Amino acid sequence: MQFLFTLDSIIQSEVFVIGYYIFTVATSLILIKETKQRIRDLAKGAKSMMYAPIPVGIMMAYFVFVYPIVEKIPILNWSWLGYNIAFGPFAREGFWGVLPFIPILIYMFIHINHAEELYFRKSKKMVIVWALTHIAMGIKIHMALLLIPLGFLFKYIYDKKGINHSYSMHFATNMLVVAALFLTLAG
Repeated sequence: MQFLFTLDSIIQSEVFVIGYYIFTVATSLILIKETKQRIRDLAKGAKSMMYAPIPVGIMMAYFVFVYPIVEKIPILNWSWLGYNIAFGPFAREGFWGVLPFIPILIYMFIHINHAEELYFRKSKKMVIVWALTHIAMGIKIHMALLLIPLGFLFKYIYDKKGINHSYSMHFATNMLVVAALFLTLAG
């Protein structure tokens, strides 16, 4: 029991969270030479960005109708961090904790969203793995479960139109989510 308490205190420490964030950002910085190509890929699939309101609408419906219920179920409400580490190590501080990290978040999406589409849209099993890997990013279990149907929507676009289109739709979806979060925190 003492070990679990110590492990939990380490994981919740500010130093660990900052280090984990740096590790997360570093994985994208390694790909800096590919940034121009990723932006070209976004442009090639830009027509599918118009579908981004669909997953955002699904998320909004989830927050209105399902979130109040699942938030009360302890196992589904579990998260090692309580928020997505991609929003920065100080996201718990609200607007001013997130604001400085928006540029690096957008940069990370350019690379991470492409990698996610490249590796996790090849099969239905990989879509589920993709959704559940978000738990490592700090999101709650029920939020990871929400990502499963969204992943299948991205897979549908991937199967019909190719990786650039699913990548562009995924990127646009994340930009809308960041904008909504930003407006929520600012308001």
